[in-house]
Formats: sequence, structure tokens, C-alpha cells
Amino acid sequence: MKLFKSRAFKVLLSLLLAAGLCYLVLRQVNLADVGRRIAAASPAWLLLSTALSLAAYVIRAWRWIWILKPVGQAGLGQAFYATAVGFAGNFLPARAGEIIRPAVLSRDTRLPFSALLASILFERLLDAASVFFFLGLAFLDPPWRGVPAGGPPVAVGAVPLAVLSAIVALSYLAVFRRRTLEKLADRLFLLCPSRWRVPARAASSAFLDGLALVRDLTARQWAAVVGTSLLMWFVVNLQIACVVKAFGIPLPVSASYVLTFAAVLGLAVPTPAGIGGYHAAVAGALGQFGVPEDTALGAATIAHAVSFGPIALIALAMLLARSLRRGAAQEAR
Repeated sequence: MKLFKSRAFKVLLSLLLAAGLCYLVLRQVNLADVGRRIAAASPAWLLLSTALSLAAYVIRAWRWIWILKPVGQAGLGQAFYATAVGFAGNFLPARAGEIIRPAVLSRDTRLPFSALLASILFERLLDAASVFFFLGLAFLDPPWRGVPAGGPPVAVGAVPLAVLSAIVALSYLAVFRRRTLEKLADRLFLLCPSRWRVPARAASSAFLDGLALVRDLTARQWAAVVGTSLLMWFVVNLQIACVVKAFGIPLPVSASYVLTFAAVLGLAVPTPAGIGGYHAAVAGALGQFGVPEDTALGAATIAHAVSFGPIALIALAMLLARSLRRGAAQEAR
């Protein structure tokens, strides 16, 4: 039992999962054809996609500053540096970046690490709500109209909107009506096996503690947090839409809302930086739109590279610059 809980086992499992997913995706295509599709992609559209990807990280850092207003003040430069290093750290197994990001900002600003870690949890709720919001918008301009299979009926669009409503309702209860939500959770825990109830209650309590930090946000700060979240995910959608355009795939912008949703599902698979899971999910979604497998995998590969490659390089450059400045300062002493 201890072996399954060890960090080494989790790292190994993460790497094996990534390798397995990559094998399943790659065995279905001719790699030479994929390479030709990537080589033929439009550099201009890919450059624009890269610029949008970096803009999304800047907006994410800006949103983080607003979330942290009740805790203390952080500069945009500090938040962006921590964000860049954190997302670069997600290339490490076990998603180390989720811990690195608040740790870096805590070190630079002296803000409490526990509050910063809790803010990451709140970010995940905002991200989920934003992704479902745009997925619901996709049903207003269905991107699968020209697909032979026809896609899901418009009525299915009520599903993401229902999920979005549930996220908003649960978030409201967690932040402003914690006692009510705890009573509801306790009733649900009674349905679990007895050995799971204590850990479930502990996880629930930690989750609610994490959301407590945003209770003191003002109306203006709430507007800024929600607005920057929607703006960030709109930019992410445009980023993926540019990759689609780069490969000459004739899909409307609304298709990017579906592709982004697929990408988020792929990133939920616990592999380093979503490698394997991202590619399988996005390529599979493109396949549902009738895109050939080699083109779909090429687009998914470039979309993943654009999403995580530039920010990782920027993080490495910033880390190197800090190290050089620190070394120069020590020599000056």
C-alpha cells in the first residue's frame, strides 16, 4: 500500500501514462504525413497564435493579482514570473508547477503560502466555469453544421450551461453559505463507505478553507476577477482558432470552444504538461469535425507546443537572468 502512495510510484505512473497515450495516438497515423502537415502550416497564423498564448498568461497573472487583493499586494511582474515558472514546472511529473507557482510568489512577496495555494484552487473553479461558458456558446453557432455526422443536437447545449450554473451555485454556497454546504456534504458522505468518510470530510474542509480568501472581495474586484477570467479564456480560444487556420482547416471560431474543452479534458489526465492526453483529446475532437487524422494530430501537436513551449522558454530565460543577477550581486560584495 505504501508503494502506491509513494511519490516515485506516482511519477512512474505519470510517465507510463504519457507514453501509453502517445503510443495509442501515434500508431494510428503516418508520422511522415504528420510532419508534412506541420511543415505546410502557415507561419503567420502560428506566430499570431504564439502571441495570443503569451497574452493569455499575462492575463492569467493579472487575474491572480485581483484574486489576491484580500490577502495582499503583488506586482504584475512578480505574478507573471511565478506563473511562467509554475507552468514550466508542469513539464515535471506529478504536476509540480501547481505547488511551484504559489511557492515562488510567496518567496518574492512574503504573502502566506497557504493563501496563495488556496487561490490556485479558486482559479480552477473560475477556469472550469469559463470553459463551460464558452462551450455553451458553441451551440449558438454550431461548428458541426457541415459535418456528415451532424454533431449533437442544439438541445445538448443546455448541458454545459447546466454545469456552469451548478459551478456558480456551489461556489456561492462555498464562499458565502459554507455551513449550508457542509450540511449537504455531510448527507452525501453518509452514502460513502465508512472508511472514506473521514478523508472525504478532510478534503471538503480544505476545499472550503481555500475558497474563504475570496469572501472579502469587493464588487469591483469580483467584476475584475470574472472579467479577466472570461477574457483569458476567450484569448485561449482565439489561440487555438489560429492554429486551426494555420493548418487550413475550414472551421468557424466556435469550433475552438469545443477544442478548448477537449484540451482541458486532456490536460486533466495526470501526465507531464498533459503530454499524450492533450494530443489525444484535441486530435479526437478534430476528427469528429471530419479532419483527417494526420492533419488533426499535427494541429494538436502544434497547439500543445504553442500553449506550453514559449512560456517554458521564457521561464527558463527569467530563471537564468535572476541567477546571473544574484551571482553578480554576490561578487560585488
